[in-house]
Amino acid sequence: MDLRQLHYFTAVVENGTISEAARKLHLSQPPLSTQIKLLETECGVTLFERGARHITLTEAGRVLYRHAVQILSMAKTTEEEMQNLRYGKQGSVHIGLISSCASPEFFKVIRTFHQHFPGVIFKVTERNTFDLLTLLENGQIELAVIRTPYHSRGLETLTLREDPFAAVFSAEKAPLGETSLAIQQLAQLPLIIYRRWEQEIRLLFQDRDLKPNIVCVNEDARTTLQWASAGLGAALVPRSVAASFPHLTAVSVDAPRLTSKLQLVRRKNAPISQNAFNLFALFEKNIKAKK
Repeated sequence: MDLRQLHYFTAVVENGTISEAARKLHLSQPPLSTQIKLLETECGVTLFERGARHITLTEAGRVLYRHAVQILSMAKTTEEEMQNLRYGKQGSVHIGLISSCASPEFFKVIRTFHQHFPGVIFKVTERNTFDLLTLLENGQIELAVIRTPYHSRGLETLTLREDPFAAVFSAEKAPLGETSLAIQQLAQLPLIIYRRWEQEIRLLFQDRDLKPNIVCVNEDARTTLQWASAGLGAALVPRSVAASFPHLTAVSVDAPRLTSKLQLVRRKNAPISQNAFNLFALFEKNIKAKK
């Protein structure tokens, strides 16, 4: 088994047929079929159930595909880092970021790291928290900045910021003279919420025998703020998220349990590059210095 065979195998999986994979790989079909058969012989299992128009992965094929993606990603990362070292760029850090990572705490450490290691390239992948956790598990990124809640088992975590929620308004909709809003006041407003916190928000109102007037539930904190910016209601988001929209007005919410932690995570005991290790250690040192 070699990288070329794994590349061919993943191409067949992702294109659905050997003929389409051969076309994308600029190969003729017979040599590609031969390589797939050789791979099956070497593994001692059947990888595909071949249909008239498409192929279906067997259980063994699904397992191999999962590992093949990880191996090819690591090979690509290694090749890139070797090229960077060759040209004096001193490697890279593969880090995943959520869209709401507008945190001064994060960028302060990034600036310090860049001053110490000016040749290191940041390879940034932007996804939501759960997609980044999958990429982290697959070894496609080394570190990730994500938000609670999520299952932290198997992860080493550093809390960059604990964020209370705020109600965020367009300028014309902002309540005058209010520095904090109680849940009872929020019940009188049209609310725009991010789906991840929907259950917790509904429970807050339920505990007070109130019913929230939710006008929009969506999949991204930025979308939540965009709807608020259009004057459609109050967006309920972690306060630091609103920093990306300085033209909006953020008012504190009197609900101490409604918080979200912004955290830097890595897989426990998983191999990472020296640059990623140094960056994680710098964040850890910065956090300890604040205590």
